[in-house]
Amino acid sequence: MLLLLELSILLAAAVASAPLWLSHPGQQYWPALAFALVMVFCMGTLGMYQHDQSREDIKSIFLRITPSFMLGFGLMHLLAILLPAMQFGRSVSMVFLLGGGAVLLARLVVFTSAQSSMLEQRLIIVGDGAIARECLELAASSIGFHPFRVVGFVPVSGEMRAVPAAMLLPADLPLLALARRYAADEIVVTVGDRRNGAFPVRQLLECALGGVPVTDAATFFEREACQIRVDSLQPS
Repeated sequence: MLLLLELSILLAAAVASAPLWLSHPGQQYWPALAFALVMVFCMGTLGMYQHDQSREDIKSIFLRITPSFMLGFGLMHLLAILLPAMQFGRSVSMVFLLGGGAVLLARLVVFTSAQSSMLEQRLIIVGDGAIARECLELAASSIGFHPFRVVGFVPVSGEMRAVPAAMLLPADLPLLALARRYAADEIVVTVGDRRNGAFPVRQLLECALGGVPVTDAATFFEREACQIRVDSLQPS
């Protein structure tokens, strides 16, 4: 979606500034399309469409976008030499300044809105041990791929408590009822020992069938922190 958005922005910037940088402004569509495609290719080459881009700040974006537009500037001049029909005027740098500013502004808007509280996921964590505490710390650090908030922990007997007692949820209520009461979007299971009778297998199955996704801790850390947590893997 970000690639298509920036392709449209670059195309619009090229068409709008065509009288300034084209020798024949009446034929601005093919050169403008070539400019947009070349710039998207250059930004993709320098890793501006990778998985972890939503964590970058304006400084990181600027450090990536500057060399990508310099590379695009060189490729556009090479394209003008190979294709005489696409002869550019002297003010070709104007479209690069306009396009670069538009892409930078678009990325700031997209990444800021992606971290908005309106898109925040609400999690209920089954377990109150060390891994559950790390999920809480990951939510507080704001380095996850998606913004999320832990609304509470469901204690399971046999675990050594490592989370604040104020965040413990009533253990006498079914998980599905808790998920609906607290408007949880997902349930994350962090219990280490799942072979004892206290592990709520049936309640987790009811949540999955009731429309509340149930995620294992290893999958959660791999998705949100790009980590493969060996200590949270299960023998199964």
